[in-house]
Amino acid sequence: MIVVATFNIQNDRIYSEEKINSILNFINKYNIDILNLQELSKYIDKSLINQLNNINYNNYGKYRFHIPLIFKKINERCPIITKYQVIKKKTYNLPFLPSLLRRVLTKEIVIIEGKEVSIYNTHIDYLSEIAKRRQLKKILKIISKDKNPSILTGDFNLKNIHTPFKEFKSKLKEKGIIHYDIKEKTWKNSKYHRAIDHIFISSEFKLIEKKLITEIPISDHYPVLIKIKWKEKK
Repeated sequence: MIVVATFNIQNDRIYSEEKINSILNFINKYNIDILNLQELSKYIDKSLINQLNNINYNNYGKYRFHIPLIFKKINERCPIITKYQVIKKKTYNLPFLPSLLRRVLTKEIVIIEGKEVSIYNTHIDYLSEIAKRRQLKKILKIISKDKNPSILTGDFNLKNIHTPFKEFKSKLKEKGIIHYDIKEKTWKNSKYHRAIDHIFISSEFKLIEKKLITEIPISDHYPVLIKIKWKEKK
């Protein structure tokens, strides 16, 4: 069983021991193998990473601004946190204009049960429709070149009824990467029961369970968690 979760932890722009402990408890309670975070900031980064190292989880993901202390309040990263062996890692800069806020796509190649798997994590622009389309196009281009089974997660700031996301979802499906809708709101302030945090998995995996985690109070988002396994070869 492989447990994957995505969680926008909300950048509060302050140090929070409660937030660090809640993330660690979340990992331990659900025995998470891959946790992709959004909005991880310098305020809690160092302390969280030290704690993760103590329980043998590695992490990777560069900040949207190359010098982390520049624009500290809005400088965030989208790390991939995992206990799997990592053999390759890269951060892609996504097109961001006409928005002014840089966005990234984090990638790791890990070994799961002897097989290479590409893990992706991102946080799409929330204001500009043009920027959202450009970012989705770049992500699709990158993943389309990948020969490995893939897992893509992130805060897409798009519900599954929005045209850009529907088009993106359809094109990934053509490439054997399937979106599993949680059918609940993941942003707590939303009026609608539709997710903006999403998980896609390659067709080589079988979905065992998907769920929304509602008991963690540290963010304005709910984490999304899935359990998957390799499909048996016929």
